[in-house]
Amino acid sequence: MKIGILSDTHGNLPATASAARYMAMAEVGAVFHCGDIGGTKVLAELAAVLQPLDIPIYAVFGNVDAFSDEWKFFPSNVGVELLGRFGEVELEGKKIAILHSDDRRRFRETVESGKYDLVLSGHSHEIHDRQIGATRCINPGSAGRGAPNSCAVLDLESGTLDWLNV
Repeated sequence: MKIGILSDTHGNLPATASAARYMAMAEVGAVFHCGDIGGTKVLAELAAVLQPLDIPIYAVFGNVDAFSDEWKFFPSNVGVELLGRFGEVELEGKKIAILHSDDRRRFRETVESGKYDLVLSGHSHEIHDRQIGATRCINPGSAGRGAPNSCAVLDLESGTLDWLNV
Protein backbone atom coordinates (compact mmCIF):
# COMPACT_ATOMS: atom_id res chain seq x y z
CA MET A 1 0.00 0.00 0.00
CA LYS A 2 1.09 3.53 -0.77
CA ILE A 3 0.27 6.46 1.50
CA GLY A 4 0.14 10.16 0.71
CA ILE A 5 1.74 12.59 3.15
CA LEU A 6 1.25 16.36 3.23
CA SER A 7 1.52 19.14 5.76
CA ASP A 8 1.38 22.88 6.20
CA THR A 9 -1.19 23.60 3.51
CA HIS A 10 -2.08 26.84 5.35
CA GLY A 11 -5.35 27.13 3.42
CA ASN A 12 -3.73 26.95 -0.03
CA LEU A 13 -6.57 25.33 -2.00
CA PRO A 14 -4.88 25.14 -5.44
CA ALA A 15 -1.84 23.37 -3.97
CA THR A 16 -4.10 21.08 -1.94
CA ALA A 17 -6.09 20.16 -5.05
CA SER A 18 -2.88 19.45 -6.95
CA ALA A 19 -1.56 17.24 -4.13
CA ALA A 20 -4.88 15.35 -3.93
CA ARG A 21 -4.90 14.68 -7.68
CA TYR A 22 -1.30 13.45 -7.58
CA MET A 23 -2.07 11.12 -4.67
CA ALA A 24 -5.16 9.76 -6.46
CA MET A 25 -3.07 9.12 -9.59
CA ALA A 26 -0.42 7.41 -7.45
CA GLU A 27 -3.19 5.10 -6.17
CA VAL A 28 -2.52 5.72 -2.49
CA GLY A 29 -4.55 3.74 0.04
CA ALA A 30 -4.62 6.53 2.64
CA VAL A 31 -3.58 10.17 3.05
CA PHE A 32 -2.04 11.79 6.13
CA HIS A 33 -2.17 15.55 6.75
CA CYS A 34 0.42 16.52 9.39
CA GLY A 35 -1.12 19.81 10.54
CA ASP A 36 -1.36 23.53 9.84
CA ILE A 37 -4.31 22.68 7.65
CA GLY A 38 -5.59 26.23 7.41
CA GLY A 39 -9.32 25.58 7.54
CA THR A 40 -12.01 23.10 6.70
CA LYS A 41 -11.96 24.05 3.01
CA VAL A 42 -8.59 22.28 2.68
CA LEU A 43 -10.03 19.04 4.08
CA ALA A 44 -13.13 19.44 1.91
CA GLU A 45 -10.87 19.80 -1.15
CA LEU A 46 -8.97 16.62 -0.23
CA ALA A 47 -12.24 14.78 0.41
CA ALA A 48 -13.75 15.93 -2.90
CA VAL A 49 -10.97 14.14 -4.78
CA LEU A 50 -10.24 11.20 -2.47
CA GLN A 51 -13.57 10.22 -0.85
CA PRO A 52 -15.15 9.01 -4.13
CA LEU A 53 -12.14 6.67 -4.43
CA ASP A 54 -12.63 5.41 -0.84
CA ILE A 55 -9.25 6.80 0.23
CA PRO A 56 -9.33 7.74 3.93
CA ILE A 57 -7.74 10.97 5.13
CA TYR A 58 -6.20 11.21 8.60
CA ALA A 59 -5.42 14.72 9.84
CA VAL A 60 -3.91 16.31 12.93
CA PHE A 61 -4.03 19.94 13.95
CA GLY A 62 -0.96 22.16 13.85
CA ASN A 63 -0.06 25.18 15.91
CA VAL A 64 -1.84 27.63 13.60
CA ASP A 65 -5.08 25.67 13.30
CA ALA A 66 -7.77 27.44 15.28
CA PHE A 67 -9.74 25.18 17.58
CA SER A 68 -13.03 26.81 16.73
CA ASP A 69 -16.54 25.61 16.02
CA GLU A 70 -15.45 25.26 12.39
CA TRP A 71 -13.71 21.96 13.26
CA LYS A 72 -16.52 20.71 15.51
CA PHE A 73 -19.01 20.79 12.69
CA PHE A 74 -16.83 19.29 9.97
CA PRO A 75 -18.88 16.44 8.45
CA SER A 76 -17.94 12.98 9.69
CA ASN A 77 -19.11 11.17 6.56
CA VAL A 78 -16.61 12.47 3.99
CA GLY A 79 -13.70 10.14 4.71
CA VAL A 80 -11.73 12.53 6.94
CA GLU A 81 -10.73 11.47 10.44
CA LEU A 82 -9.68 14.40 12.64
CA LEU A 83 -7.21 13.04 15.20
CA GLY A 84 -6.64 16.14 17.33
CA ARG A 85 -3.01 17.10 18.00
CA PHE A 86 -1.67 13.52 17.83
CA GLY A 87 -2.78 10.39 16.05
CA GLU A 88 -1.92 6.72 15.77
CA VAL A 89 -2.90 4.59 12.80
CA GLU A 90 -1.89 1.05 11.88
CA LEU A 91 -1.73 0.11 8.20
CA GLU A 92 -0.18 -2.93 6.56
CA GLY A 93 1.33 -3.96 9.89
CA LYS A 94 3.05 -0.57 10.29
CA LYS A 95 2.39 1.49 13.40
CA ILE A 96 2.24 5.15 12.33
CA ALA A 97 2.31 8.24 14.55
CA ILE A 98 1.20 11.56 13.11
CA LEU A 99 1.81 14.94 14.72
CA HIS A 100 2.72 18.45 13.69
CA SER A 101 6.04 18.50 15.63
CA ASP A 102 5.79 22.08 16.88
CA ASP A 103 5.92 20.46 20.32
CA ARG A 104 9.55 19.33 20.08
CA ARG A 105 9.42 17.40 23.34
CA ARG A 106 6.41 15.36 22.25
CA PHE A 107 8.01 14.73 18.86
CA ARG A 108 11.25 13.53 20.48
CA GLU A 109 9.39 11.32 22.96
CA THR A 110 7.30 9.81 20.16
CA VAL A 111 10.37 8.98 18.08
CA GLU A 112 12.41 7.71 21.02
CA SER A 113 9.57 5.55 22.37
CA GLY A 114 10.34 2.87 19.79
CA LYS A 115 6.58 2.21 19.46
CA TYR A 116 6.29 3.41 15.88
CA ASP A 117 7.60 2.26 12.53
CA LEU A 118 6.83 5.69 11.06
CA VAL A 119 6.51 9.16 12.54
CA LEU A 120 4.94 11.62 10.10
CA SER A 121 5.28 15.30 10.93
CA GLY A 122 5.27 18.85 9.62
CA HIS A 123 5.88 22.34 11.01
CA SER A 124 9.41 23.09 9.77
CA HIS A 125 8.39 23.40 6.09
CA GLU A 126 11.56 21.40 5.35
CA ILE A 127 11.56 18.03 3.62
CA HIS A 128 13.27 15.25 5.53
CA ASP A 129 13.43 11.47 5.61
CA ARG A 130 15.47 10.18 8.56
CA GLN A 131 15.93 6.88 10.30
CA ILE A 132 16.23 7.22 14.09
CA GLY A 133 16.72 3.80 15.60
CA ALA A 134 13.91 1.59 14.31
CA THR A 135 11.71 4.60 13.46
CA ARG A 136 11.54 6.30 10.08
CA CYS A 137 10.71 10.02 10.40
CA ILE A 138 9.23 11.78 7.37
CA ASN A 139 8.35 15.44 6.95
CA PRO A 140 6.87 16.19 3.50
CA GLY A 141 7.74 19.88 3.67
CA SER A 142 5.03 22.45 3.12
CA ALA A 143 2.23 21.95 0.61
CA GLY A 144 1.02 25.51 1.02
CA ARG A 145 3.94 27.78 1.88
CA GLY A 146 6.95 25.94 0.56
CA ALA A 147 9.61 27.02 -1.83
CA PRO A 148 8.51 24.96 -3.71
CA ASN A 149 5.30 23.48 -2.27
CA SER A 150 5.71 19.74 -1.71
CA CYS A 151 4.08 16.48 -0.62
CA ALA A 152 5.16 12.83 -0.62
CA VAL A 153 4.02 9.30 -1.44
CA LEU A 154 5.47 6.39 0.53
CA ASP A 155 5.19 2.75 -0.51
CA LEU A 156 4.82 0.92 2.80
CA GLU A 157 5.97 -2.38 1.32
CA SER A 158 9.12 -1.30 -0.53
CA GLY A 159 9.92 1.80 1.54
CA THR A 160 10.24 3.90 -1.62
CA LEU A 161 9.49 7.57 -0.99
CA ASP A 162 8.59 9.88 -3.87
CA TRP A 163 8.46 13.67 -3.52
CA LEU A 164 6.23 15.94 -5.58
CA ASN A 165 6.33 19.68 -6.02
CA VAL A 166 2.74 20.94 -6.13
